[in-house]
Amino acid sequence: MENYIKQLVEDLNRVADNPPPEPFIESPPHLVDYPDIAELALAPFQTIEELTGIKQEAFPDMVDLQGDQWQRVTEAIFKVFESLKIELIDAPEEIPPEILYEVLTTNWQAEVQYLPSSGMDLELCTGDPMTCPYGEYCYCGEEWDEEEDALPERFEKVVPEIAEAIDAGQICFLNMATLETEDVIPMLLENPREFEAVTGEDPEKTILKHESWEEYMAFYPLESYESYQVMESFIDTLEDGLLKNKLTNAISKRKPFARFKAIIDGSNERQNWFDFKKHEIEEHVRVLIVNEINKSVESDFEEINGIYNDDGTKVDMESIPVPSLCIICKHHNSDDFEENILCLLNRSDQKDDDNFECGSFEKE
Repeated sequence: MENYIKQLVEDLNRVADNPPPEPFIESPPHLVDYPDIAELALAPFQTIEELTGIKQEAFPDMVDLQGDQWQRVTEAIFKVFESLKIELIDAPEEIPPEILYEVLTTNWQAEVQYLPSSGMDLELCTGDPMTCPYGEYCYCGEEWDEEEDALPERFEKVVPEIAEAIDAGQICFLNMATLETEDVIPMLLENPREFEAVTGEDPEKTILKHESWEEYMAFYPLESYESYQVMESFIDTLEDGLLKNKLTNAISKRKPFARFKAIIDGSNERQNWFDFKKHEIEEHVRVLIVNEINKSVESDFEEINGIYNDDGTKVDMESIPVPSLCIICKHHNSDDFEENILCLLNRSDQKDDDNFECGSFEKE
């Protein structure tokens, strides 16, 4: 086996030292100034096996290896990735290196793009704990990516006050330019007549600052199902089995919030619950702000950049046909904005062609 491993490592090093030549990508006229996007849109997908010429079956099972053999192969694999500008970005930090070897070698037929200009981020997590190759070491289902979806630092100072306001049942408005906030009782906006009856104030004479702001976000109190999910998540963190069972039973009956509060207020976990809820609501606020920023970026593309013909006229995106190949493709109408734009560019480039081709096609 040792001689075989030496040869396998040599083969991997040979690939790393001799990466494929950069593919010729003819940028469409509207992407001449954006070669990275053109490369991403037009470079075909192929398996790591096809790109390297090394078959998946060339890698021995972990149980057949001894000493540092798996480690040497793993290091050679990452050397290949570095040469091909492929970065594995979702490997859990705490995953044992021998398990990582298994993940890499059993996913050798994962599809990638060779992008010498920009490089490719490779993700092997399936999002499903039952099929994810990282197994118990993965955080499948987590929506918040601290690196990719990080909240801009300038917003951090207003997160606690927004969270406090909506936790108190108020609507909080945030000026996106100045970061000024305004808290409003929902009744004032939703039922002015009732507001006047309860407070004695004339809603028409109430000055709302946010109405004069050019750009703002509105944050509303959590929906019932969202508050319920926070309670469930907190219960999952408890180590006290008796309290855990009491709370689980309480939220499964009528008036779950009142029952939960009565039990938690009389327990030793009262402060922990307040801290946990505060953290969850603040995370909720962060996600909302990040999503709003991302939507703004998408809107800017559509309203400012868009897609243009060779003569400089703007393309009506609604007029771009959707080939039958796209309809059965898993990438069609993806939740990924960038992926949708690339698909749109590809369809636009071929809108007058008789035969539509797509290197990213995957049957749904």
